[in-house]
Amino acid sequence: MGDRELTGGRRIIRVIVGEDSPLMQAMIVRALESEPTIKVVAACSDGREVLKKTSELRPDCITLDLEMPKMDGLETLRYVMSEWPTPVVVVSAHTEEGAKLTFTCLEYGAVDFVSKGTSGGRFPTTELIAKVKAASAIDVRRVKFAPPEIELVSKPRDPVPASLRGVVVIGASTGGPQALMEIIPRLPRDIQAGIIIVQHMPPNFTRYLAERLDGRSKLEVVEAEEGDLVLPGRAIVAPGGMHLFLEERGEHPAVMLLAKNALQRTACPSVDFALCSFAPIFKDRLVAVILTGMGRDGAAGCASVRQHGGKVICQDRESSLIFGMPGAVIGEGLADAECPVENISDCIAQQVHRIGARELVHERQ
Repeated sequence: MGDRELTGGRRIIRVIVGEDSPLMQAMIVRALESEPTIKVVAACSDGREVLKKTSELRPDCITLDLEMPKMDGLETLRYVMSEWPTPVVVVSAHTEEGAKLTFTCLEYGAVDFVSKGTSGGRFPTTELIAKVKAASAIDVRRVKFAPPEIELVSKPRDPVPASLRGVVVIGASTGGPQALMEIIPRLPRDIQAGIIIVQHMPPNFTRYLAERLDGRSKLEVVEAEEGDLVLPGRAIVAPGGMHLFLEERGEHPAVMLLAKNALQRTACPSVDFALCSFAPIFKDRLVAVILTGMGRDGAAGCASVRQHGGKVICQDRESSLIFGMPGAVIGEGLADAECPVENISDCIAQQVHRIGARELVHERQ
């Protein structure tokens, strides 16, 4: 039996841990090795050691701290991805600078991240194990790179004056930031729909997701605040740690935010919660888009969307880093379309155009 298998034929996931803090390194190693299918083959205190061990051991996954001596996490990541492409899960400090660096790492090919800072002060062992297991199964050659040097888009700050014909709710988890960078910048500024983005992320990180998308898109992209209006030409990102709902308010409805119940294990923000709130109000003027991610969040919401006459678009298996979320929706027979990530913006625009054409016919009758 090889060192990559356990009794029963289960595959061992071989992990290198990159972390300079002895205490945090010990916590990460202990957390990972509490899972029988994970083996930490090296624990490294600096980036150069991570590179050396990666070249020697060729692990299935690397966990990477961003602040390390000799070579920091970002530089280490760039070398790993260019020389020995390996799934990387960033273990990030829950700080403003940590959030910024984490997004840069995602742009350079990191698969996912785990925040060291948690509300209860506990290390997120379950989350880390789940993300390492998911990352280890990914072919990182499929990761879409969106280098930070991409040209920023200048645009007016005022929303486009147009009627709100419909709403598009986009849900994503692992691999979502990369997919969103493919989709949102391709949407036209004059789209007659409001865009709601529900990306599984902790607080603080969603603000930088909104900023990154805003700088690269024709649309205005903001992190949601209580009472923000759903307007055409505007994309609203649900804040980490807050569920986003719809509040009817005249012609342009507003978003309502609700903090997560600490006793619930639901992802927060939740795609299901958002879709189930929007579906009975927008009915056939709602488009749900389910992107790459672990788990089943979005499946129940898409059932509500279809029940009320809305449409569902799913990212296809080939372009998804993790096919869990779109796969669950497709498996339930709820998808109206399955698209590679590079075609999803066109599919969204087509659905919104159909909604607008239908609404114009109704207005003229």
